Amino acid sequence: MFTAVFQGKASFIVFASAAVLILAAVGYVLGRRYVGRPWAVTAFAGAVTAELALTLFLPSGGPAGSGGTGVCVINRNFAEPFGTEQGLLNVLLFLPIGFFGVMAFRTLLPVLAGSVLLTIATELLQTLVPGISRGCDSSDVEMNTLGGVAGALIAWAILHFARRRMNAVKAHAGRTAVGAGIGLGCAAVVWLAWVTPTAVDATSLQFTGSREKAAAAKAIRQAFGDHYSIANVQLQSGTQDVPDSLLIALDHGSAQLSWPDATQLNATFEDSSVTTQDSFPLPGTHKKPANDHDALTLARRYAQQHYPSELRDAEPQVTAVGEKTELGWIVSWRRRSAAGVLMPMRLDVQVNTAGRISQILVNTTPDPTSLPEATVGKKAAQKTALEHVERLKGASGIHAADSELLAVQRDGRWRSQWITTFAADDPALQFESVYVDATTGKAVQRANQAQEIEPPSGEGETVTETN
Repeated sequence: MFTAVFQGKASFIVFASAAVLILAAVGYVLGRRYVGRPWAVTAFAGAVTAELALTLFLPSGGPAGSGGTGVCVINRNFAEPFGTEQGLLNVLLFLPIGFFGVMAFRTLLPVLAGSVLLTIATELLQTLVPGISRGCDSSDVEMNTLGGVAGALIAWAILHFARRRMNAVKAHAGRTAVGAGIGLGCAAVVWLAWVTPTAVDATSLQFTGSREKAAAAKAIRQAFGDHYSIANVQLQSGTQDVPDSLLIALDHGSAQLSWPDATQLNATFEDSSVTTQDSFPLPGTHKKPANDHDALTLARRYAQQHYPSELRDAEPQVTAVGEKTELGWIVSWRRRSAAGVLMPMRLDVQVNTAGRISQILVNTTPDPTSLPEATVGKKAAQKTALEHVERLKGASGIHAADSELLAVQRDGRWRSQWITTFAADDPALQFESVYVDATTGKAVQRANQAQEIEPPSGEGETVTETN
């Protein structure tokens, strides 16, 4: 697990280690001069520095600049973080702070209050400071506070039973109350002025059992054989219309598998124009691709070896990635029914400039065997979708950008529905796609990500394959 967290973050490890050593040394000097317990103060300073480094400066691999959004997630399920790796790590992160805080200063209440204020300040900084690739989460506050309190109480118990000299429990109670009140008051002002709370049912990555790990291993084995090994598998609970998924940490790269259906796999090994040995090699490939046809040949060879059924009756489309094709090519296969309905199956294979596979996205959902007849045409669907958007947004100058007829699963039943995207005279306006049922003609709520099938972008070249 720790290998997956710190993989590819050598510079962070170096700078964070240096910061911990420097501030620990400062703690030693101050502890020796003022409290007579230099090693306890050293450990306390190092623990606080490590917490700040890990929570504010460790690259998370998430969206760049997740911080600065002003959004804080409130988890309705207070018990959920107790069954997650992230929750237990948050306890362990703050436990040394509470423990060494009491050991260093031999007082309980200020350390307890300081632990709570530190975790609140950390979460507020995560959501308010731009450039921090993390966000505010009530579950983190919950588990961090638990860790700080547990550490402080353990240290207090040890000192008590060892009959070591320490302050009374009520010592500094007045000053602690005033300081905590001021700190919480400032946090409340910041919260009310700049933070937007969002309630969800789950936020943390959860432990997985043998069933989830077996599904992850099967998916990775089908996609890449024995080339990659799995370092860790975690369950990410879905929120709102986002389904659950398994986050798979590989020895090189990462993957995500839809759960519990295990039908959609997204694996990534490179995200830059620099090709590396992390990407997946094709056996017997020695020539670097020079054009769309070369990329199609390589992607098709990969697909025939790993996903042959997804190629049946599917048409490929090749798209160069990057201004100068520095990221290679994406070859996409889609399949349509006899009535022209886009099926849920999809296979996207990205071939880099070295002729290796740098990313795949595959949906192995079987084609629906029966779909209601589509009686609503494209123009009628666009008119309904446009009326739906104008009614919700109250905006003008909107027009339909594109529409696609596709199969969507709703409440366990497959439907033919038009998905329409929009553009506006004001480029700042953004609109979600609208679905219109091709049988009833009614606008419906957007499909969730497990149901939604992104249509081909229309960019790129449709290539006719020849044997």
